[in-house]
Amino acid sequence: MGVAIAIGVYVAWSRGILPPAFHGAAAAAALFFCPPYILTIAVGPMADAQLMAAVTVFSIVSGNGFLYAGVAAGGYYVTKLIMKRKHA
Repeated sequence: MGVAIAIGVYVAWSRGILPPAFHGAAAAAALFFCPPYILTIAVGPMADAQLMAAVTVFSIVSGNGFLYAGVAAGGYYVTKLIMKRKHA
């Protein structure tokens, strides 16, 4: 889920639908669901624009994927604790 959200946010940003983070309500919403989206502020004109875009995409997608995986693991742990207490 985190990877899908991050890819959607990246595609919207790369096509100009979303401005960089902190520049509007839509960007704030994207930042809420995809915190690594904050990296879009750091991306500017560079000599190796393609390389920088690839590094940024990988960072945003993998960061959001790991974030959602951690939240899911924490939710699973809490659910197992609650279920264990109910059965005891």
